[in-house]
Amino acid sequence: MSSDSVGLLSSPERSSSPTSLDPIDNDDYLISTATTTQIFNDYTGTILQQPRSPGKRQLTIEESLITTNDPKRLCNSNFREQIDLNLISSTSLNTPLSSSNSIDSLSIPSSPVTPPLSADVINWLSVFLAMSNDDRSRATEALIRTCSTNTLQLNHIKNQIEPYFQRDFIRDLPRELALHVLKYLPASDVARASRTCRAWYETCNDILLWKRLCQTQSIPLKQLPTIFDDTIDNQWKRSYTCHKHLEYVWQHGEPLPEPLVLRGHEDFVITCLQFDGKRIVSGSDDNSLKIWSVATGQCEQTLVGHNGGVWCSEMTDDLIVSGSTDRTIRVWNINTGICQHVLYGHTSTVRCLALHGDIVVSGSRDATVRVWNIRTGERLHMLSGHTAAVRCVCYNGKYVVSGAYDHTIRVWLPDQERCVHTLEGHTNRVYSLVFDGKHIVSGSLDCMIRVWDVEQGTCIHQLTGHLSLTSGMQLRGNILVSGNADSTVKIWNIDSGKCLHTLAGRNKHASAVTWVQVVLNYVVSSGDDGTVKLWDLETGDFIRNLVALESTGNGGVVWRIKCTDSALVCAAGSRNSTEDTKVIMLDFDRTTICS
Repeated sequence: MSSDSVGLLSSPERSSSPTSLDPIDNDDYLISTATTTQIFNDYTGTILQQPRSPGKRQLTIEESLITTNDPKRLCNSNFREQIDLNLISSTSLNTPLSSSNSIDSLSIPSSPVTPPLSADVINWLSVFLAMSNDDRSRATEALIRTCSTNTLQLNHIKNQIEPYFQRDFIRDLPRELALHVLKYLPASDVARASRTCRAWYETCNDILLWKRLCQTQSIPLKQLPTIFDDTIDNQWKRSYTCHKHLEYVWQHGEPLPEPLVLRGHEDFVITCLQFDGKRIVSGSDDNSLKIWSVATGQCEQTLVGHNGGVWCSEMTDDLIVSGSTDRTIRVWNINTGICQHVLYGHTSTVRCLALHGDIVVSGSRDATVRVWNIRTGERLHMLSGHTAAVRCVCYNGKYVVSGAYDHTIRVWLPDQERCVHTLEGHTNRVYSLVFDGKHIVSGSLDCMIRVWDVEQGTCIHQLTGHLSLTSGMQLRGNILVSGNADSTVKIWNIDSGKCLHTLAGRNKHASAVTWVQVVLNYVVSSGDDGTVKLWDLETGDFIRNLVALESTGNGGVVWRIKCTDSALVCAAGSRNSTEDTKVIMLDFDRTTICS
């Protein structure tokens, strides 16, 4: 398990509350491996009481006025000076300064016996306290220089000064300021800090603090019951813990989750795949789509109606949209399996779909792009301009972007049925597109990936390095992941145009990469070699194989993959009947309690 997870679950013993200054036993930081029980034991460390460090000291009454969270505390140095002078002047030369009447600036931490001060020392201190700040600084420097030849005296001065800089700032600061400091720490450090003592635990367990930490990493609030519900009261900290556990299981979980194998479509190719966490929708060139329940592993519906192979699909919470070689688009009710609309208009195969809200955009081999309302079944717009088959489309609610076999990408304003930019530069067919509202990234058979500015219609970068067709891409922020038929996956920074990593080496795919997905901090890639591989997004290192078909290297192929943060779904089969056509699902979530 990663060190980030240490301390997330540990809290002071609930049955016997330690004091606010009890230190943590360092043995609690030892990390064991793998199983959920072991991880749980790692998290639930116990705070043990140990003797106070000799360097620590109790605060005097005057210091308490200054350092506590009392809203009426006094922070004026003149106030302290007056107290010091009064105490010195009222101290008898023959009476030792006890803990009850000593001034805090002279107290010696953890000293069992404080010897009496001579009259000369007290007189010297009176003169010192009457000095200005500048004179005090010069007098202190002179004292240190005088002691510089005596190591014992210097060590004594050092030991006397150090405790005054050892303050429990989390406990002593107002809660708002302590939380302001903690918000700049990584969540893993906040979790470790919470193991220091009871006071730190209560501050570090603040709900808003953990909410902010989760939001900075785009970690959603987990609503479902988890195995940590009885251990972690803070719901945002619990969500973070589940997220870190999930990352660990993806990378290290042994054994791999038991695969859920869904067999269907006989020996036909699965051409499209959708997954929303609850249902899997697979489309095939057997003219049908199947809806699978993740909970039961059963086929809920088989959608029959197309007269040709299904080549593309999209889904919402209650609808499925499919495009086919029969030149139609069908809209299905996901719960009943009833076809609600048949959208006619294209004169050739519907090759690609892009869904945004209730609007679907379709691209066809008839070289047109059409815009439809899936609720009413109405065709809204037709966008003409391409001179060859449209292979890929994207839509963000404002712009439609289409890539075609005519080597161009076109940017459209669909409401005006107007092409605002024709992006030229590729020298071969455009096969893949990603669009984030600002950047368009296109992959072509010319081995080139180009990054375009959607507003200006200009090419920003040409990403070179692949040796064949770019089959799939995914964009997260400024990080682009591309899979290519040259059997490699590359990670790019589209702001700089630089290739950060090439996922290759002895663990690379043995043949073409068919699809890529980015999940958590990982890259998941599928290949024509029948494997699904996991890579580290930041370092580019190979982690492990997630799927390896029995016919790997002998015709087995993984055509498509879809991922959520907690699960992987892949469509697999073979090109020579050595492997049954099937959908395979791996569930990496081991923290959610199923009802």
